[in-house]
Amino acid sequence: MSRRTILIALVTALALTLTATPAFGIRLGPEEPHSPNADAIESTYWVMIVIVFALIIAVNAALIAAIVRFRHRRGREAARFAAGRGALLPAIAGFAVLAIAIFVFGVIETVNVRDVEPSGSDGLNANQTAQVGVSGLPATSALEDTESAEGGEPISGSEPSESAPLAIDAIAQQWLWRFEYPGGQPGQRTFSYGELVVPVDTTVVLNVSAIDVVHTWWVPALGGQVQAVPGEVTQTWFKADEVGRYSGRSTVFSGTSFPAMRSWVRVVSVPEYRQYVEQLQRDLTNAQDIISQAQQEEQGSP
Repeated sequence: MSRRTILIALVTALALTLTATPAFGIRLGPEEPHSPNADAIESTYWVMIVIVFALIIAVNAALIAAIVRFRHRRGREAARFAAGRGALLPAIAGFAVLAIAIFVFGVIETVNVRDVEPSGSDGLNANQTAQVGVSGLPATSALEDTESAEGGEPISGSEPSESAPLAIDAIAQQWLWRFEYPGGQPGQRTFSYGELVVPVDTTVVLNVSAIDVVHTWWVPALGGQVQAVPGEVTQTWFKADEVGRYSGRSTVFSGTSFPAMRSWVRVVSVPEYRQYVEQLQRDLTNAQDIISQAQQEEQGSP
């Protein structure tokens, strides 16, 4: 087999692979990112893909070159190759340098993902800075609020300061999510189930926890995966750059209805977000009034 035939076969195989991938609906990369930390994850993904493909091409090219150079031919004995001591040291050194470079790149990108960017000019609060996973970020969660708040009033029920991100508690249970928003009445939590509503261009810090078993919070367009563990609080963040609805799913099996455990993040404008939270507060107050009235009527009946 000639070199030209081998090259044509390789090019044809690559072209068929690239052509067939979209036809079968196969996604080569992650979902389109809509948050700075998701951008960093996507960049890391494509860098690693390029490195892996470069290694595959280099190794196979070296193998094909060796086969062509040292193959047996009619009327000619196959050439022999003998490597002396230290012949593999350049290759080993090259792979070692590549491994160190990948490690350093991974550390840098991890730091970038953990750094919380400030909200934009169109966000709920401007000029916000904080760090996820370090002592600089105040941890507010449903678990800690219950233990530390005086008179049963949740800490996360107060309005966030101008220097703090929008902190929301994401509490997992079989098989749905409960989201608790800041700004509720004293002793009252403003919450929603299933869908998280946040303002666009706003830094949002999620305090992720669980009340039963381990779950996973993952909305690919807005960031990476974090685990919701009973008795613990895991913090993650995102800043959605576009109004829309983004879907997510849990990746940890949590029981019989695990496939139905989905999560959605609906990104709206700042005025819409304020109206949404105010409506939630009114609905919750009305529901509590109805319950109180029913209890009073039940107690007053003979």
